[in-house]
Amino acid sequence: MTAAELHALDIRLAVNAERWLEKNLPITKSKKNRKPKSNCGPKPKVLRNPFFGFIGRTTLWGRYPVFALDVMEGVIRLEWHNRNEEVGGKSTPLALSRIILIIESLPFVFNEKVEDLLQLGERHARRYFKAIEIILPAMMAARPKSLIEAMEHAEPDPKPCEWEDRYEACQPSAETLEKLHYDLRTLTQYKSAEEYDAEMDEGFFASKPTPLATRQHHPKKAEVTEMLADGLGIKLIERQTGVAAKTIRKWRDEIHAAQVTLRAA
Repeated sequence: MTAAELHALDIRLAVNAERWLEKNLPITKSKKNRKPKSNCGPKPKVLRNPFFGFIGRTTLWGRYPVFALDVMEGVIRLEWHNRNEEVGGKSTPLALSRIILIIESLPFVFNEKVEDLLQLGERHARRYFKAIEIILPAMMAARPKSLIEAMEHAEPDPKPCEWEDRYEACQPSAETLEKLHYDLRTLTQYKSAEEYDAEMDEGFFASKPTPLATRQHHPKKAEVTEMLADGLGIKLIERQTGVAAKTIRKWRDEIHAAQVTLRAA
């Protein structure tokens, strides 16, 4: 295919892909901007969430605590949509996962926070806020003993250390001070610093060098050397002196090497 044909094919594929995406992609609804509320009227109700930090994925009780499941499931099945079932209406319960998400995510719960967290409209978010308002007191009453102790002893906000002197320092006696001064005395009490430096230079405190250990010769090396000089055989020397033949040969080679060195010099 030529370059022009490839370019035309590329354009055709791009157009087809855009048409497919328009038909198959789900239509997402953008959340409407919240209207700014005026300062008039009652302030919005705010609930403190005492289970924040104790209920969730990374906690000991997990996301779905056993002691609270009955309470949550009972509340979310209430009639929250004001529909009459006898007339053909449908009662849709709230989502348990969203209730859990609110409890584990928000330390303070109010309607606007629920809207932002769950991406819901104001009316629907108000239902979840009302459900949380019913659930939290029931959960507090159903807490197990271990959770009660953990929540009562928890300190969410770290406090600075406060030092409190409860005991005044006792002033030491004259004898104690005199002994302390004696223990902390300096050596210059007896000699000056220059005198001590002079003694150090002279090696007064220096340790004596350790002499190197000299290697001791074999006690029969001189005797064996004389017998080699007399021309006696190695076996005979070995029987008479008790020195190993290997050692006698070593000494003989050393004597021979020394003689060669002297002749060369």
